[in-house]
Amino acid sequence: MRILTRDPEVHELLNYAKRYTKYQKLIFVFAPILLFVGILSPFLIRYLFDNIIAKADFSKLPVFVLLFIGIKGLERLLSVVVNYNIFKCGNQITHDEQVSFLKKVLRSPVESLAKKSTGDMISRATSDIPQLSRTISSVIPIIVLNIIELILFGGVLIYFSWQLALVVFATIPFYNFSVNIFNKKLKKFSTLEREKNSQVIESFREKIDGTATIKNLVKNEYFAEKFDEKVKEWLKVSNKYQLVTQTIEDFVTFIRGISPVLVLSFGGFLVMKGTITLGTLIGFYDFMNWIYEPIRVLSHFLISLKSATPVFRRIREIHEMDEEKSGEKIFEGVNKIEYKEVCFSYDNEPVLNGINLKINSNERVAIVGTSGAGKSTLITLLPRYFDPEKGNVMINGEDLRRYVLNKLRKKVIVVHQNDFLFNMSIRENIVLDDNFSEEEFREAIKIACVDKFIDKLENGYDTIVGERGSKLSDGQRQRVAIARAVIRNPKVLVLDEATSGVDSQTEEEIFNNLKKLNMTIIIISHRLSTIRKADRVVVLDKGRVVEEGTHEELVKKGLMYKKILESQLMA
Repeated sequence: MRILTRDPEVHELLNYAKRYTKYQKLIFVFAPILLFVGILSPFLIRYLFDNIIAKADFSKLPVFVLLFIGIKGLERLLSVVVNYNIFKCGNQITHDEQVSFLKKVLRSPVESLAKKSTGDMISRATSDIPQLSRTISSVIPIIVLNIIELILFGGVLIYFSWQLALVVFATIPFYNFSVNIFNKKLKKFSTLEREKNSQVIESFREKIDGTATIKNLVKNEYFAEKFDEKVKEWLKVSNKYQLVTQTIEDFVTFIRGISPVLVLSFGGFLVMKGTITLGTLIGFYDFMNWIYEPIRVLSHFLISLKSATPVFRRIREIHEMDEEKSGEKIFEGVNKIEYKEVCFSYDNEPVLNGINLKINSNERVAIVGTSGAGKSTLITLLPRYFDPEKGNVMINGEDLRRYVLNKLRKKVIVVHQNDFLFNMSIRENIVLDDNFSEEEFREAIKIACVDKFIDKLENGYDTIVGERGSKLSDGQRQRVAIARAVIRNPKVLVLDEATSGVDSQTEEEIFNNLKKLNMTIIIISHRLSTIRKADRVVVLDKGRVVEEGTHEELVKKGLMYKKILESQLMA
């Protein structure tokens, strides 16, 4: 164990594995029985040669054969039970770790997640976790049981012949040598292999997501070659990793291969001298390879542990991410939204520069500006996807950071242009397992005009929308997303280009329906018809509020707002 725990990361992994011993009870019950049944074999072999064959007492042979077959059958049965439970434990750990991983991701800030590629996160969840789970599921049983095996098997060999046992024991230090000499390279290539594998998955995901664009630009070969480069990088590292592990394995096999010759040579000499019987030599020879099995397993498992530490590090990195911070004040309603000297940057690039803005309860406000003016960033601060670097975003005079986060987000809902739809039915996408009445559901779909197209679908509200809502048009997806928000009766509804795919007549109907609701509505849009539905227009430029007023007032001023409208009309 000292060899195993010398590496701090291995030591940490072993401690982490202890939390899953609750799944390993049956392993620790049946595995020791398996060991004790297994060590009966050399005694039976010795008895066969010395008491049956040497004495020509063949009347005992049938009973002996039946007993031997029975013991071997019991041994294999116990092996099935032990190995099945190790496999079952690994699956349960994979389940627990993947669920825990997802929960951690969902609790992490958007800002932190944005720094991780989707492919890398998928790789950690679907590749790294199962690999880590296989190690964790067996690490403690393998270490404990194989150490017990070493003691038991060593004791049996000494009992048979201490002289021959010394020959076998003399080869054991070479096992540790073979592992330690390649230790650094093993860790290096194991870490690189996981990183390159993650890059392959991310590259593949990107090409699948961009298939339509690739076809449209006739760049099939170009992107296939780019993917080929990533796979070759992984292949190069993976081959080196396999070379190191195989070298260790074959060196161990070499030591194991020469030992029988040494034992038989020296053992034959001891038989001729009369020091041991032929039955003892045959029994010892039959059993001597058993002593190498726990050594081989421990040596191989040390390799697996070294390989698992980079994987463990990648999983631990996610679990060590900061979580979104929540306040304690209960969010109840909205009287006034206020931005006070709010500043925010992406990668040290200022996006919002001292924003000051007030929005009253039940007011309809349109946020307009040129691309990059900070419109979307401004509204992402409301449900606290991000927190301002300076200044305060306040509702009812309280900084948003003081509110219970989940309560805040249930009442401040943002609908984006391409809001995500899950591969479920339209009804499920809207309700999302919440307890809404049929009346509430019907009211929400009517407000969002989902009922206008539902008859065209084969299964109505039970129609599966496909991956990311691929079976629906842009406008249909947007209406489902609006219904999903409206049914939750938010106090603040933010529509970020949320009707861009909807025809003008349907959009007009949706906004007329929304006006009847008791909620504050914030609109981001490039459509003049949409902007004109607002009570007030706020114009952003370079992260600052430069104009405010009604559509008519701002047109008369002839400044930034008018220029934006003119550029859109010309476009």
